[in-house]
Amino acid sequence: MQLMILIVPDSEKMDKILVKMMEAGIRGGSLLDCEGALQVVGQSGLRKPPVFSSLEQYLKPDTGKGKLLLAAMNTGQIETAHRIVTEVTGGLEKPNTGVFLTLPLGFFDGVRGEG
Repeated sequence: MQLMILIVPDSEKMDKILVKMMEAGIRGGSLLDCEGALQVVGQSGLRKPPVFSSLEQYLKPDTGKGKLLLAAMNTGQIETAHRIVTEVTGGLEKPNTGVFLTLPLGFFDGVRGEG
């Protein structure tokens, strides 16, 4: 089992990803609102670190909250999930498109059924 962690700043794209995953037989997970750390610093009244001014041009302060998906799945489903994310986002190598990662689960309990 793997824990898939997916962060997508565009909630409409996350909706499409979830539908396509369900169609592919990947079900379940928890969806949370999230914000990037640099975005929060950019909106705060705090003194910004020197590196921030060079990164500020890449931030989209009006984009609102992104979505974070946590989903436990069989290792064999990871490739399908990644293909769906790449298809919907156009590829995560582009700036501000998202982050996809997995972590191995040593123990898992709480979901029953297929998958």
